[in-house]
Amino acid sequence: MRFMMLSGLGEDKLVSIMQGIIGLTPPNVDNDVSYVELPGVGLLALKIDGGSLSRIKTGFMSYYDVGWRVTVGTASDLLVKLAKPIALVASLTLKGDHTRSEFEDLVKGIRDAAVAIGASYIGGDLNEGNDDVLDVAMLGVAKRPIGRSPKPGDVLVTIPQFGFTGLTFKLWYSGLLEMHSNDPVVARGIALTRRPRPWSPSDELTSNIDCISASMDSSDGLGRVLSEMGKAARVTVYSLPINPDVKQACSALNIDPEEVVFNGGEEYLPVFSIRPTCLGLFRDLGFMDFARVEEGVGVYVGSRELKYRGWVYFNPIPYG
Repeated sequence: MRFMMLSGLGEDKLVSIMQGIIGLTPPNVDNDVSYVELPGVGLLALKIDGGSLSRIKTGFMSYYDVGWRVTVGTASDLLVKLAKPIALVASLTLKGDHTRSEFEDLVKGIRDAAVAIGASYIGGDLNEGNDDVLDVAMLGVAKRPIGRSPKPGDVLVTIPQFGFTGLTFKLWYSGLLEMHSNDPVVARGIALTRRPRPWSPSDELTSNIDCISASMDSSDGLGRVLSEMGKAARVTVYSLPINPDVKQACSALNIDPEEVVFNGGEEYLPVFSIRPTCLGLFRDLGFMDFARVEEGVGVYVGSRELKYRGWVYFNPIPYG
């Protein structure tokens, strides 16, 4: 087992190995952010995110887009825990054959995204290497820890705007994106994939944090969110949180709407597990309920098991 290739182990197993070596304990084990209590200051939330540009930069993205997207993605994990981002640093590893313009665009994307989320970009690190890698680490202030294990009896809520990025990725990996790029729905999907809009909790939502038992953002796909939550309880989806224009486009293109909703990713939309008594409040804030949480484990759409699992690293199949 010690000599098994990483691609044979999978992302979940590798994360479990890391957590075991570190000796993580709740609320930091199996969570998307890390918490530390600072005496006299309060509860701090930390997040680091990023990746290799050879994996995350598609052909329709600029270097500015990559800087923006990675920064928003890092903030998204804090925001869905109702933590307020304060400051960030970025680590860049770049090959020496980049132009000054590409370098500046990458940094400007980070800077402008930081402004958009209300955090200060206070520094970082620069290295040269054989691949391009961007990592953004962010610090925030939280009211209390929120994990990602829902409670039976809860309902799952989200903002019903899924499908734009999923449709974009589906067309891109099928080699059909350029053919349909003038379609208004596809064009919007490309724009949202390049520069996602950072979601931010309202004061009213934050003041009702006790409604929430678990939360995740959809950066790795709604299917991935539900797969993680389904380890703690049975999740049954009864409604698809898809944008109606995307649903219509899927019908015209003969694409399964479930695939673009569950296998999309990088929407950076929040998914909350809440008490049913709080549902009216969340509906007033633009959320819709789409799944119930019950005793057991697994993820189901009606009575059938969900087949779409979102994005997973160290997976021989990059999408699907």
